[in-house]
Amino acid sequence: MKVIALFFPLFLLLGNVDQQEASGDHHVLIISIDGFPTDLLWDQKAPVPNIRSLAEAGIWANGLQPSNPSLTWANHTSIVTGVHPEKHHLLYNAQLRRTDGGLPVTLQASRDKDDLVAVPTLYDVAFEAGLTTAEINWPATRNAGTLHDSFPDVPNSVGNMTLDLQWDLYEAGILDDMTNFALWNQSSAGRDKIWMRSANYIIENRMPDLLLLHLLNVDSTHHRNGINSEQGFTALALADYHVGEVLRALERAGKRETTNIFVVSDHGFTSTARTILPNNILRDAGLLEVDESNRITGGLAQAVTNGGFAMVYLDDPDDEDTAQKVVDLFTDFEGIYKVLGPEDYKQFGLPHPSESDQVGDILLSTVPGYGFISFVQGDEYIVESARHGFSVGHHGFLTDFDEMQAVFVASGPDIKNGGHLDEVIDIRSIAPTAAYLLGLEMPTADGEILFDLLDERFLEAAK
Repeated sequence: MKVIALFFPLFLLLGNVDQQEASGDHHVLIISIDGFPTDLLWDQKAPVPNIRSLAEAGIWANGLQPSNPSLTWANHTSIVTGVHPEKHHLLYNAQLRRTDGGLPVTLQASRDKDDLVAVPTLYDVAFEAGLTTAEINWPATRNAGTLHDSFPDVPNSVGNMTLDLQWDLYEAGILDDMTNFALWNQSSAGRDKIWMRSANYIIENRMPDLLLLHLLNVDSTHHRNGINSEQGFTALALADYHVGEVLRALERAGKRETTNIFVVSDHGFTSTARTILPNNILRDAGLLEVDESNRITGGLAQAVTNGGFAMVYLDDPDDEDTAQKVVDLFTDFEGIYKVLGPEDYKQFGLPHPSESDQVGDILLSTVPGYGFISFVQGDEYIVESARHGFSVGHHGFLTDFDEMQAVFVASGPDIKNGGHLDEVIDIRSIAPTAAYLLGLEMPTADGEILFDLLDERFLEAAK
């Protein structure tokens, strides 16, 4: 299937965008259901009637092509920036940090938005235009400064919430107290409920022009139980219920008829029966140092993994001998799909190491059915995932695989009714399209406005 990157020549219409009024008459709501593969949108085993009703009343596509790597923070950032990690530079669900410029490297999730995202976001542009902005559990938003209400996706999310919202959610009984315990004492399903209720509180009390909502339980369940599991279908049913509750909140607030809604996901999913331990391989090759507790202490090369994706960082990026040893170790290794060097990164939408300190010196990717884990553990290089307590479902694979395609549904007053795009949409097109619906421009976005989605009356009024 062809990936849509352009529906209409941008210059023919973009020149008139400044005539639109960014007045708040119409709103944009983006709901992300993390880990919802496009194949399940119409699978009858997946009970998602609210989402299907939105698709039938609006537009749905065959899929949404995510950025590489097909990870949560990278793709949520692509959704709101309209660029791949090549430009926004967020590769992990955290920021990678080097020890004294070398190894070992670690990941730190508690970082501010400005530390993580290298380009303007949709909410930055909306805020600067005088519109109101809010997010619930959206990645890479901590201390953004351009969000009127923020409940960020970081470990201490309650402590990093905007203060007014924190008080309001406590007084409304959505949070039992004003500590992080109120959220993280809940199950994965319970946290989604709090995030949904938080979004509904904002909708009913101070509907913003732009609202971002990220639900996480489907992803967590697919990691634990794999794709097409009974638990996964139950998680999808719960996510769909939450979407229905948000729609009802819009109705109670009198905003349903003025809100353009995108229901999307950030990546697909696949089951991974086998797990590769690349740092075991590097250890036994004499390239990685660990202590008696198998804690990484240094060495010449270290792998940082996430699902079907791993970056190998060299202690000395100019060490060509070590780089070649790593390439030789993993080339033709069981389960490995590609071994890439920096010269290959651009074609996969990734930054060169000279442009970003987040990217590794060598990229490893698996085929579906195999995942990576960063642990140094035991003597085996490949293990059965379930037997070792590792995740049996993964994403993070290169987006060459259809299994990584995500969901795209759009519905609202300015969206065409009852349409199906027999195509796959580029994830970079969401931000400029949402901006256009708000009467704004996103000149830094590489994605194109999806004019084929938009109602003719809206397009005529926008001229």
